[in-house]
Amino acid sequence: MKRRSVLGLGVSLALLQAGCASNIQSSANLAWEKEFDAFMLDGLAKTETPGMSVAVVRGDKTVFARGYGWADVQADKKVDADTVFHIASASKLVTATAIMMLLEQGGFQLDDKVAAYLDFPLMHPKFPDIPITFRHLLTHTSGISDTVYEKTGAFAVHGDPRLPLRDFLTGYLSRGGAWYDAELSFAARPGTQWRYSNVGIALLGYLVGRIKPDGLDAYTHSKLFEPLEMDNTAWNLASLPRSATLAQPYADKDPGLQLLQPVGYPDWPAGLLRTSAHDFARFLTIFSNGGKVDGERYLQESTVHTFLAPQAMPMSAAMLATDPSLRQALVWQLRDLDGTALASYSGNAPGAASIVCLDQASKTAVLAFANISADREFRSYQKEVVKRLLTYGNIPART
Repeated sequence: MKRRSVLGLGVSLALLQAGCASNIQSSANLAWEKEFDAFMLDGLAKTETPGMSVAVVRGDKTVFARGYGWADVQADKKVDADTVFHIASASKLVTATAIMMLLEQGGFQLDDKVAAYLDFPLMHPKFPDIPITFRHLLTHTSGISDTVYEKTGAFAVHGDPRLPLRDFLTGYLSRGGAWYDAELSFAARPGTQWRYSNVGIALLGYLVGRIKPDGLDAYTHSKLFEPLEMDNTAWNLASLPRSATLAQPYADKDPGLQLLQPVGYPDWPAGLLRTSAHDFARFLTIFSNGGKVDGERYLQESTVHTFLAPQAMPMSAAMLATDPSLRQALVWQLRDLDGTALASYSGNAPGAASIVCLDQASKTAVLAFANISADREFRSYQKEVVKRLLTYGNIPART
């Protein structure tokens, strides 16, 4: 069993930070929470994870939100439900929600070609007669490849990204651009092959600004973060409130922890959101409660159904080998967990590991955010965290 020397003897007594619970708790709730707290403390120590925040949403209410461990080991700052985590690719759910809100407003149709909405040329060089559509971007079937992006280490910076989103996209996707590669920047014929694409989701985020000129950052702030009272949520570090406690990113380095620098990427709509368990639980209520939060409608119920419906498309053999139940919805991924059908999304970046799951049948959503670079052992632990959180969502609340 691995142990971090930085955590020290008897650390479990210091790790627990109580969160919030809005309803009067039953004995079943209390028993579950006591057992869960012990499980979390033991799991953090065994997997050498500095901190994690979790939440459970049922219907239109957050019924459980709590933090465990350390947000900043060096400064002795503990995690609570308002600690701000980098959630990496789980950010894509927010970008996709903004697009679906614009779909409802008639800004476009899912099968429209996106080139018609752009201010720079976009054409798949291998299949020039097959247009890339919004649906392709939402399902990772656009044919846009991350290969060049992944090979070019210069894109990642410490702190907030400095390369504007449009400059990155035109340089990557337009012929003659600085990173354009007709062979490597594009892969299969649009609509025929699933291939995860951060660049494709970044393009989707840019399209928000082409339909609504204020852009994705301003649009999500005014239409989602502000009305949902997501006060500790932002696309860049500079926009977070000074009072926010930021979960510092770490990597496991025996012995102890390696403190990492916060990372920034130019494709920020695909993975650069910082948020808290409390805030993101509010956002997830849109999906657990049929598009409404506190009586205000953010999406029509029919749009939520469209969002979560499986798409008729082939998944990659590699993905199916990992999870034969996997299907693709609009950004959300659909899978079975021990017989329970879930919509889910996970994120992974240096010093960040997030997962979000939605059980449509019970109208329950859960999340688990951590400030560690994930390995297989951690992901196994995080999966068990999710399973236990889902059971809490099924405990009858006492009113």
